[in-house]
Amino acid sequence: MKQMFFMDGKQKRLFLGLICMIIAIISVLSWGLIKKGENIVGKEVNSYLNELSQQTSFKVEQRVETNVSYISNIANELKYISETKYEAFVNDSLSSSAFEWFGFMDNKDILHVEGREPIHIDALHITEKLKTSDVYISDELVSLYKGEKGLIYAVPYLDNDDYTAIIGYIPVDTMKLLMNTDTFSGTGFSHIISYEGNYIKRSTNENALLDGSNFFTSFEERAVMESGYSLAQMKADMKDGKSGSFEFRVDGQKKRTLTYKPLEGTSWYLLSIVPSTIYARNLLEYINMTIFVLVGSLFVLFIGFIFILTYRTYKANKEISDLAYKDSVTEGISQIMLEIELKKKLKNFHPYTFVSLDLRKFKLINDTFGADAGNQVLAHVYKTIQNKLHAGEFVARINADNFNIVFNSTDEKEIEERLQDIAQNINVYNINSDKPYYMPISCGCYVVKDESQEIVVIRDKANIARKKDKENSAHHLCTINFYNDMEHEQMIKEKRLENMMEKALKEEEFVVYLQPKVSLKTGHVIGSEALVRWDSPTDGMILPNDFIPLFEKNDFIIKLDLYVFEKVCQTLKEWIDSGKEALPISVNLSRNHLRYNNFLKEYKYIQERYDIPSHLIEIELTETVVFENLELLKNVIDEIHEFGYLCSMDDFGSGYSSLNVLKEIPVDILKLDKVFFEYEDDKKAEYIIESVIDLANHLGMETIAEGVETIPQVELLKALKCDIVQGYVFSKPLPISSFEELLENNPKLMNP
Repeated sequence: MKQMFFMDGKQKRLFLGLICMIIAIISVLSWGLIKKGENIVGKEVNSYLNELSQQTSFKVEQRVETNVSYISNIANELKYISETKYEAFVNDSLSSSAFEWFGFMDNKDILHVEGREPIHIDALHITEKLKTSDVYISDELVSLYKGEKGLIYAVPYLDNDDYTAIIGYIPVDTMKLLMNTDTFSGTGFSHIISYEGNYIKRSTNENALLDGSNFFTSFEERAVMESGYSLAQMKADMKDGKSGSFEFRVDGQKKRTLTYKPLEGTSWYLLSIVPSTIYARNLLEYINMTIFVLVGSLFVLFIGFIFILTYRTYKANKEISDLAYKDSVTEGISQIMLEIELKKKLKNFHPYTFVSLDLRKFKLINDTFGADAGNQVLAHVYKTIQNKLHAGEFVARINADNFNIVFNSTDEKEIEERLQDIAQNINVYNINSDKPYYMPISCGCYVVKDESQEIVVIRDKANIARKKDKENSAHHLCTINFYNDMEHEQMIKEKRLENMMEKALKEEEFVVYLQPKVSLKTGHVIGSEALVRWDSPTDGMILPNDFIPLFEKNDFIIKLDLYVFEKVCQTLKEWIDSGKEALPISVNLSRNHLRYNNFLKEYKYIQERYDIPSHLIEIELTETVVFENLELLKNVIDEIHEFGYLCSMDDFGSGYSSLNVLKEIPVDILKLDKVFFEYEDDKKAEYIIESVIDLANHLGMETIAEGVETIPQVELLKALKCDIVQGYVFSKPLPISSFEELLENNPKLMNP
């Protein structure tokens, strides 16, 4: 038996050679597998790092965009704020923003800030940069006043003779651009720098070893790049707006990976830094295991390698995977994961419904109860929706209080019922509450029938549907709208008109037409109504129905009304100066004006500037204004009379008219809508017209019938003692020059 274990010199050499060969084979195989594993890790790490950097930069860009939008809105709103309310408006604006103060820059580049000394800021070149851009953001941190250091935002201040720009200041101490950007259990972090390397926001992470005010300077002093990289290349990339990454060491410590990416809308760069060893830890464990396995058997080695490789991949991916695919607030899937699930759905495509759901009063919860309570509400909403989904359906929180839902069904009635049920369940906590706090939701739905559509397009269409009819949605627990292609085309058309309207007003593309008013007693033209047309050099004549409703929605009607009024005053002035008979002209007053105090003073100012007698001006108010706020309307009419103008109620009879309300409103003229005259042979309609005219006469009001198109209608109105007729039966609305020719050649349009 002993001989079995005895080996002579030749056998020992053979055995040792065999062992060495096995060890060499195992080592080569292990080395090859390790290298392959490193390559796999490297590729996956780069992929996830880029994805993580993309998410972080998106958060920062969103914050910058929010600040830009905020100061731009202030610039737009200040034009309508009176001086007495300016300070309160600015204080309110500051309290709800990241800005510490707002100021104004005059045309000499001097900054004026409430409570501070004026200072020259021409060195910032704000005026020069605002000539080519709608917004200015300082490239570097700026120190304007002693003890302050931060960022400067600036936007043009239009329509103001004293100031050219509005300046906003965010101090570096209160900047929140990099909140929650530490990664990998605090070992990873981010900086924001200018393209020259100066820190805009330096991370306070304990692993951020490079100090000083300039990243490049500190890097050159203390850091060494791995072979194949150079700081000069990074600087060149940043000047060209390119992204990139490299590995380096600080003071000879462990290797780190840096990814640099430009931030859209600024001249800044986001630097994301993580220890390279975070990916190699498990690889080192694998190497140690391999050494141990080399002493054992090849079988154990490969089993161990597979286990370690799998474990390493899982460990390296888990944190990044959670960041990318899991929502930290709801613990559900993220936007990225939802898009992945949608792509899977395309492999076996069936039409489905994509929903954009928004919590309408969520900001109040955050403001009242705090962010933690807000997060609990978001988690509750997610869980409620998740519990109502069927197999193959999914939901994800997209941002803040917005969720996306994918339903398998395309039946609109079923979708509406399910969303209403979700709304009820979201608010179930109010059932037994003494002080219920309801959480209304707005839902936009898009039925996806074309598998080739991009997810971005699908989401945009759902968002468009959600934002439709936003004003009316405020009174419902759940509003649901489905996307409609025709409505979308109308939105595009309206957006195009909005883009054109300011320039059109400036270049006087809006043209005033006059429609004659004819006395039934004399047959003469005794006045006219001013109407507006849009004569676009690109689109031709645009009719009022295509732009007036839009302008009433976006408040541009206020500017247009004042423009028309000024053109009317110019016309009356020309008639008076040339010795022509100046006939009264009526102008329409949109109900939008009623939201602003003392709006009539602007009309009075224009009238006095042109020195027009007050009795030549008539202000027309629509019937619908009466029923919205009767008391306010009475005050407005009193002010109209105080200025010496006539006042008429337009479109009487077009809505839910009440004869009783006539005694409440002291108008001078009642204009009967054309709806009264659509049925010429209807005796009941004739009795109603007669009653309205008789009542108006007893109340001391003149009566005008508008929209009259036939001679029999004229004869009827004459018999019923109506005072004035306006309509196509005598003349369509005419350009001012044509109206003047009519007065000169044929001022009498009928025989009395």
